[in-house]
Amino acid sequence: MLSFFVIHLLSGVPFGNISSIVNNLGTEENINLTKVLLFINSFGLFVLPPLLFCFIFRLPILDYFKLRELRTLQLLPVLLLLFVFFLPLLNSTVELNKLLELPDWLSGVEDWMRNAEDGATEKTQALLTMNSYRDLFINILLIGILPAVGEELAFRGVVQQTLIGKSNNPHWGIWGAAFLFSFIHFQFFGFLPRLLLGAFFGYLFYWSKSLWLPILGHFLNNTSAVLISFYLKENGMEEKLEQIGTTEQSNFLPLISLALFGGLLYYFKKQCDRLVVF
Repeated sequence: MLSFFVIHLLSGVPFGNISSIVNNLGTEENINLTKVLLFINSFGLFVLPPLLFCFIFRLPILDYFKLRELRTLQLLPVLLLLFVFFLPLLNSTVELNKLLELPDWLSGVEDWMRNAEDGATEKTQALLTMNSYRDLFINILLIGILPAVGEELAFRGVVQQTLIGKSNNPHWGIWGAAFLFSFIHFQFFGFLPRLLLGAFFGYLFYWSKSLWLPILGHFLNNTSAVLISFYLKENGMEEKLEQIGTTEQSNFLPLISLALFGGLLYYFKKQCDRLVVF
């Protein structure tokens, strides 16, 4: 409601017609207004609720979200390598997820899912159209920083810790939060890679006992997409990166990537055990 009110003040568009702005991103004005709407919505949906959660239950924010633990930040170079090795795995699951087919009696649901996915893709491409460094900075804030902070506070900070506390099982909590993290995006043909990404962030949080590493990992994942769109799209690098691990020439690359990723992840966990005082 707040975002609609702000858009109404900025554009003069009646409340009932504001959705037409989001559905028509063919003009720079509509793109800018949509970014304002997304900023307010993201803050209201993901940043504010975890803070209110701590206020209502009288929890110290820095301690509850484990933001005081900084020793594991020295593992940031390992985190960068983990993402490099994770990329072919994610791309292979993207291709696998695209093969999703529902039974004939659910064909209407499948059509809705595909239309929603196509619409989300078109909107994302429009929002990632950048003509200046100002646009780049705004997109890094909107797509890189805000979701990294807000979604990690919400899903890893609140949901994951709550599920682990209720189930007394870290894996249930990590994968449960990852499932909700992927589901709430309502992009079902990217559900599997987003699920794996959410679980990865979850284990980063659980092992490091610090929310900083999943926040930085989330920021790295989202901001890399923004930078690729800004700097490399004209050279075709975006398509090349998306094909790593999916082309016929790299049939074994996902397996090699899995081995390297698994080994480095084991090393990461051991280093967290060494650095973190339980």
